[in-house]
Amino acid sequence: MSVLHTVAELLSAVGETYKAIDVRCVGIREADSWVNVMAVVRLTYEDVETAKARIAKLAQRFPPVQTESLRINMDVRPFREWPEFCAEVETYGVLRVGSHQFKLRKRPDLRGASGYFQPGYSEIRSFDGRTWPELRIKVDPGGLNPLVGGRFDREVHLLGYADVFEAVNGLCELNVSVMNLGSDFSMCVPVFAAISGIRVNTREKRIEVDIDRHRSFPDLRAMVCLRGPSTLVDEPFRLQKTISEFESETEGQIVSAKGSVQFEDLNTEGWLQVRLLHPQVGEVKRDENYARMFIPPAEQNILLEALRLFCQDAELDNLLIRAYDARPPRLNESAGFELHVAWLLGMFGFSTAVLGHYEHIVAPNTKVRRATVDILAASQRNRFLLAVACTLNAPKAEDFGTLRYARDILAREVFAETGVRIIPVLFTSATGCPTYDKAEGSFDAVAIMDADQIQKALNLLRTGQERSFLSFLANPAFGGLA
Repeated sequence: MSVLHTVAELLSAVGETYKAIDVRCVGIREADSWVNVMAVVRLTYEDVETAKARIAKLAQRFPPVQTESLRINMDVRPFREWPEFCAEVETYGVLRVGSHQFKLRKRPDLRGASGYFQPGYSEIRSFDGRTWPELRIKVDPGGLNPLVGGRFDREVHLLGYADVFEAVNGLCELNVSVMNLGSDFSMCVPVFAAISGIRVNTREKRIEVDIDRHRSFPDLRAMVCLRGPSTLVDEPFRLQKTISEFESETEGQIVSAKGSVQFEDLNTEGWLQVRLLHPQVGEVKRDENYARMFIPPAEQNILLEALRLFCQDAELDNLLIRAYDARPPRLNESAGFELHVAWLLGMFGFSTAVLGHYEHIVAPNTKVRRATVDILAASQRNRFLLAVACTLNAPKAEDFGTLRYARDILAREVFAETGVRIIPVLFTSATGCPTYDKAEGSFDAVAIMDADQIQKALNLLRTGQERSFLSFLANPAFGGLA
């Protein structure tokens, strides 16, 4: 994924983005000297005053540790002092933090150190809450860490900490423990460029990429690669395009930007890879997965997302996982009709959910019933959802009105950014109904399946002509079922 970088090479390429050196040090007294036992250095894009203010805010949350035998010091130095800082630790073996100097148990070669951009977990927490590609330099002298064994636990316990590692984690912003001791000296050199989001827009056959970048990186590129679903592992990508321009959406040191590229032959079952490239550093970030995993959640499982508008996840858990404690109502004729309509739709290949008592879309704060749907039926392959109303009697105007409103709510609040089409359908056991209801002054037609149409639908099933039923649902104004 990455190539080997030295700190010197990386600073030559992106050093202009660094403004401050954030230094934290855990020191213990030995005779008349202070010795470092855990230090962390972060290079940041903040100016010195901003970084100091951030550390001062942190110091207000955690009690200071300044005892006779243990100190945790924090300081910020301007990045222009980087050569001086390197000379101190490399040549003289000392770490200057504020007004104190700490002897290093092993001198690190900061400028000559090398490594790879490491994704995933790090015991060094980010200073700004973002996850950046970073070079992590770690130096350890070996042997037992002096913080292990409880020697300093009593001192920090009197200050309000459970143990010394809790104090270190709080003031140094680390994730260390007896099981993960961290390093004697560690440094992270971040590159302020990262992929913050990838979306597959199936409606426009477009891959959309969001990035966060430093304002001095206007020339980043993204390579977008697609591999088909039936290829061998590590086979070359079938399609590859470059996003060479990203449109900025925010201002400041860190800029959020968006870019996109279109693929006419976009297969959501294929493998998608996006690589973010810096002109001097090369690849700094990579994100990849099956293309369907970058589709909006509302489009990944149409029925599930639509059902959540009527029945929340916790309630669905109760109905399915703890069914022994949920008392369903006895079915009446109307409920029986809804159940059997769901059977019919299931035989046409739809995934169905009979809503029953959950038929209302309810406003969460006022509990006002906004609209009503009896059945949700989804075709994942064709990417459309049926919003179904059922009535034993001849349909009334208000039946169509509430069905259209439910369709609009689903389209606007659940599937707005997807290629999913919402189709309202009304089933009735009455006979002699028209094949559709059209809203006045528009071409908005709601399909009507009366008893005659239902009989024809059953005949289509029994003769293998299911596609005619789907065509009718999509265009009910073209006529009834054959």
